Amino acid sequence: MNLAISRLAIKDAKELNEIVSRDVSLEEMGLTVICRGLPLDSKTVIDILCHDEDGQLAIVKVSTEENDDIFFEGLKVLSHVNTVKLLLKFSYKEFKINEKLTPSLVFLAPSYSDHLTNIIGQIQGLRIDLYTWEYFEFDNKKALNLEPVWLSEATKSRAGTVKKRKPKKTVEPEPEPEPKPEPKAEPEPIVEEAVIPPKDVKAEPPKADSENKSKKKKWFD
Repeated sequence: MNLAISRLAIKDAKELNEIVSRDVSLEEMGLTVICRGLPLDSKTVIDILCHDEDGQLAIVKVSTEENDDIFFEGLKVLSHVNTVKLLLKFSYKEFKINEKLTPSLVFLAPSYSDHLTNIIGQIQGLRIDLYTWEYFEFDNKKALNLEPVWLSEATKSRAGTVKKRKPKKTVEPEPEPEPKPEPKAEPEPIVEEAVIPPKDVKAEPPKADSENKSKKKKWFD
């Protein structure tokens, strides 16, 4: 049975934010969603705010089209978030936020220009990751697919531990050793005590022998 797979277009940024925030892709990247559409001021809005396993805040910036401006918009949001990290930690106490770490940037767009990827490749000291997104429908189900375009060294070093976690090995108890059979007690050797007669006592020959000797003498006499 062949399943028809179709690519869906998303033109509305709010719809894309909602799809991304509820999709498992961010969780697979080790990110926990804190909120989405959070306004910092009249002109600055956080598309999706997350944190990773270390409590480092991650700002997810989404775009429905290729647009180099999202990079500069992301830097602006990063600057604002970096100054209010402690306030965010107080406001979202149920989440693990480490205010000592500089937030990271995660961009999601259909594509990126070579110019933008070259710029990000020259930036040091910031954790910036680029992903392309595609939205598919198959078998009456919809799914979001994210593909990495550029990953920071920090993300690369953690990719193996986040996506492919090895199950803990269950340590089975070692079988108890079978009890060794107790060695059978060997019978004690019977020691016959030798009775040493005194010197002045002569050993008497057995009576049977003496009688036989006397009979022999009589026969031969």
